[in-house]
Amino acid sequence: MPDLSRLSDAERRALLLLAQGHTAKSAAALLDTTEAAVNERLREARRKTGVGSSRELARLASQETRDEKIGVAGRDAHAAVERRVLNFWARWPLLLGVSALVIIASVVGAVTALAVSGQAAPDPATPPRVVATYPKPGAVVPAGAITLKVTFDRPMQPGWSFTNRDLASIPPCDWKQPSQSPDRRSFSVNCKLEPGRAYWIGFNSAYHKNFASTEGVPATPAGLPFSTK
Repeated sequence: MPDLSRLSDAERRALLLLAQGHTAKSAAALLDTTEAAVNERLREARRKTGVGSSRELARLASQETRDEKIGVAGRDAHAAVERRVLNFWARWPLLLGVSALVIIASVVGAVTALAVSGQAAPDPATPPRVVATYPKPGAVVPAGAITLKVTFDRPMQPGWSFTNRDLASIPPCDWKQPSQSPDRRSFSVNCKLEPGRAYWIGFNSAYHKNFASTEGVPATPAGLPFSTK
């Protein structure tokens, strides 16, 4: 396993988007930068790690992220929301002296839908993809009240799977009250962010797949890193 500790946050963000199926061009749009800047980050990441392929390095960087649920609601979420989630440490109460971590289900919601007039509808057999978030990946936003949003490329079922990689990266949000937009493409949740914090939210994972299209196809896992001033 190559040493990924030398990677900068900007390089990791570019790699995570690459792992989610984005090209350098689409990653640049989400990161609000240029395609050349994204390619330069990928080149620098390859140089630091010695991995010759950006796609392979993106896969390794994605695997390095721990998979822990912070909010999951089944596809009949409007009827019931899971309220209790066990994290990794809670599975080892004898070692850590805790029995379980109680957090509330779900996260994230609205951004402008990336819709291009006349664009062909996605193939219903392919996995849905995140096409927009608020904040944007890597954004630095003011602390205080904010509505986090995620938008997919097609209408989605009511369920959700929001994940986190560690306790410190979970934003303080109203996990009990996520909402879905009328067009069923976006999910949102109200949060009150603390100053000087780095946050990370995941949408689906290898094990948690309740973000799914109306045809029942789980969305490709994605992540949203951002921070506050």
